[in-house]
Amino acid sequence: MLSGLRLWVTRPSQQAAGLIGLLHAAGADAISLPLLEIAPPADPAPLRTALANIGQFDLAVFISPSALDAVFEQLQQPWPAGLAVAVVGPGSEKRARELGIQDVICPALQFDSEGLLQEPRMQVLQGKKLVLFRGNGGRELLPNALQERGALLTLITAYQRQPPCFDLARLTMELATGCNGIVISSSEAAQHLFHLAGGEARQALQSRLYFVPHPRIAETLNALGAKQIVLTDAGDSGILRGICQHFTNPRQESK
Repeated sequence: MLSGLRLWVTRPSQQAAGLIGLLHAAGADAISLPLLEIAPPADPAPLRTALANIGQFDLAVFISPSALDAVFEQLQQPWPAGLAVAVVGPGSEKRARELGIQDVICPALQFDSEGLLQEPRMQVLQGKKLVLFRGNGGRELLPNALQERGALLTLITAYQRQPPCFDLARLTMELATGCNGIVISSSEAAQHLFHLAGGEARQALQSRLYFVPHPRIAETLNALGAKQIVLTDAGDSGILRGICQHFTNPRQESK
């Protein structure tokens, strides 16, 4: 279905294998070109303390699959059987279940902080002890809303996001080799890509086709000058489906 197409997958290397495998199975030449690198937190002490006392919490919130991986790499005991986990999207839900977590709260339709906050079990939080695992920085909407609902919230930086390791020379080479589409899974990754490029490389990036799983990423790319942006569903299968639909029906309107 995607035979002859060369696509960039720009997720962190730890998260790219599933989507790359699906793209390869569909016939594409999928290239891993991570725009974010995942590293341990600058100060690991708060994470260790939270994990040592994980059974004291009423709910654990994970902002991404990277947060789940970072926590379970450090966890020295089984995950408490009665401790539910809340996540913002299907990628995190899939990873949580792979890690053996049984009780997972995930939005049914809107895969972001706003969608998670609409879930029935996220409404009555007064006096409940919550721990939120995330990367460095990021939006404050979710933690602020949880605290406004009365949650006793502990914020933990479980990992840090860093700029990509490759340089402009590698980017220029990849652009020259050819690219039929670029998958971008976060606004921060889009910003790293265009910050890395300059002059002709930036112009080349602005003319490329992008596949993104959230409108916020599309808005970021649009502000950076990208002109061809296709909005897909979330998760590996949703992104694959959007790519296949676009190339099956090339007149499909980009968003």
